[in-house]
Amino acid sequence: MTTRKFFHPKDLLFFGALAFAAGVLALALALSPRGATALVEVEGQVVLTRELASLSAPEEVTVTGANGMELTCVFSQEGVAITASSCPDQTCVRTGTLTRAGEAAICLPARTVLRLTGSGWADAQAY
Repeated sequence: MTTRKFFHPKDLLFFGALAFAAGVLALALALSPRGATALVEVEGQVVLTRELASLSAPEEVTVTGANGMELTCVFSQEGVAITASSCPDQTCVRTGTLTRAGEAAICLPARTVLRLTGSGWADAQAY
């Protein structure tokens, strides 16, 4: 009876290459471009734009959306977030901090969108 090895040396080479490719992919995702510009849109119209890289300190701005609802947005070099809203469901607040291009926080009752744009594969100009 012949004994069969569980792994051949070629199998180990294949698994090593697979692990290397997974590491390169994880590194590429971690270093993907971050959003450079934050846009606030109310009913489809851009009402506020901030270049995040140019901010020296966090900036808090209150935006009035549709139906008179107010949203408080905090802009910093690390990202942007809606920290308070007068809407009933608070989904936009629970979205948290946006840090990558293409991410968005949407407040449907106020018809307001906060989104990040920038260069790179993650950029989403339309949704």
